[in-house]
Amino acid sequence: MSSDADIVVLSLLAEQPHHGYDLDRVIEQRGYRQWTSLAFSSVYYLLKRLSERGLLEPDEGSQGRRTVFRVTEAGRRELRQAAGERVLAPAPPSAGVLPALNAYSRLDDPELVTLLVRRAEALLGRLDELRALRAQVDEEHALAIFDYEILRQEADLAWTRSLLKKAGSDED
Repeated sequence: MSSDADIVVLSLLAEQPHHGYDLDRVIEQRGYRQWTSLAFSSVYYLLKRLSERGLLEPDEGSQGRRTVFRVTEAGRRELRQAAGERVLAPAPPSAGVLPALNAYSRLDDPELVTLLVRRAEALLGRLDELRALRAQVDEEHALAIFDYEILRQEADLAWTRSLLKKAGSDED
């Protein structure tokens, strides 16, 4: 079973072979770190692990840290299967705030209201950041990812504001 990070690496290498540094640059440019845990150091780990699984192979004559990797046929099959499963399965919302609401007996708890105001501010900042990153890409699939995440964050902001309204807060 492939992780989200595996799918990102496989899909980028299916587009075009890369070495680790180039791959990391593309991940950064497309904003993939916004929704998946792909640190710079994990790129090399993933390249090694996916190679060991037979899903990637180095280009001929390529070696060391500048080894250029390409997806094998087995890697393309794994990518199609894993990506297909994720497209079909709606992702559950991350737990985060949902169970945390249970810690407050009332929505108008002053501490909760203060935190929700701060959450709304953080969401507005996050939306600005996502929109700025989206303006820097032109790949159709990367734009679709940003559009999804922007809509998700806008929905979260609307939900947060609705809680503030229910709590009788003037702030939103």
